[in-house]
Amino acid sequence: MLALLSIAGPTFVSELAAILGQKLASPLFGQMARDVGPLRGAGMLAGVLLALLSVAIIAAPLTRRGAVRVAACATGLRLTRGAAARWIPRAAMRSGLIVPEPRSRVALELRGGRLLEVQVESEEEGARLLAAAGLDPAARRVEISLGSAGRELAVGCAWLLVSMLCWRWVISRGDALRGLPVDLASFAARWLALFLLPAWFVSRGARPTRVVVGSDGVLVERDLSRDWLPYTELNAIQTREDRLFLFRQGDERPVELRAGRGLAEALAQRIREAHERAAGGAAPRGAEALERRGRDLAAWREDLRKRLSAGDYRATGLTPEDVRHTLDDASAPPDRRLGAALLLRVTGYPEAQSLIRVAAESTADDELRAALERAAEDELDEASLSRTAR
Repeated sequence: MLALLSIAGPTFVSELAAILGQKLASPLFGQMARDVGPLRGAGMLAGVLLALLSVAIIAAPLTRRGAVRVAACATGLRLTRGAAARWIPRAAMRSGLIVPEPRSRVALELRGGRLLEVQVESEEEGARLLAAAGLDPAARRVEISLGSAGRELAVGCAWLLVSMLCWRWVISRGDALRGLPVDLASFAARWLALFLLPAWFVSRGARPTRVVVGSDGVLVERDLSRDWLPYTELNAIQTREDRLFLFRQGDERPVELRAGRGLAEALAQRIREAHERAAGGAAPRGAEALERRGRDLAAWREDLRKRLSAGDYRATGLTPEDVRHTLDDASAPPDRRLGAALLLRVTGYPEAQSLIRVAAESTADDELRAALERAAEDELDEASLSRTAR
């Protein structure tokens, strides 16, 4: 942000002041344009240096050489080496994954795209570390970025250099075309064409690939594409060196992901485990009664309420355990799971809110996750339901 302001700020201010001075015939704005104009070159140089510095800081590995003691708890992670210690709060950790090769280690993704790797003696020790930090993959979805914020910043630096050349050309042409009328609309259009639109496309194109592994499927977001693979449609998972291939039923072309060799194997193993858990157990008899079936939200909620008699689940043909099973059933249709959440809420089931939140935290489907979170707060609305419909 500072790099962008350094490069664009002086140019924007001087151009705008020149236009206002011309339109308002004000010597004050004209003087401002002449005073700020010479700062363009210095601002461009400072912006490039700031961007390169940001790349270097973010790309620098987060390491501790030598033996490091690791203590994990529900509130965070403490790394200690000698007298030095670092505390990483739980809120700063997005997810964790056990990487088995070449040495067993735990890969923790931090906010901002940074990766912290902690070497452990065995995969079992890694699993205990994740569980102690509240990142047990069996209970929470795993979110991994295949790339880094440094790559995004590096591409941004290249864009800044190109934009500088574009601006220099526009400014030089402006000197030759000084007699033509200049207004705020043309200035805004030029600014949009040379800065804002290219910035949006560059940031989208350089964004790291986001992979979310949940209890119900795998979500892959990259560049301008989005692939959602529910486990009911995922029929093969393969790795070849540093690549991971996910095969969808009825589609000959797999979703291909490129990662490090160890990370590709770890992701494949995590997806296989979640796939196996999702395939276990048949739906309870009568669970389809929880589905929406075209009703609006108020009618759906009221029908669920009417099916109960003073909190007696037998009126629906379902036991409380059946409803909880449906809520956690990754293979169930989204509206059936939401119906189970609504039923737990309208009956005042003990710990209904926490149970629904756990189900939300484990799903990779962002729309369903948001709807379950709203259901946990008893704030589910039509907009959330419409986004879960596929």
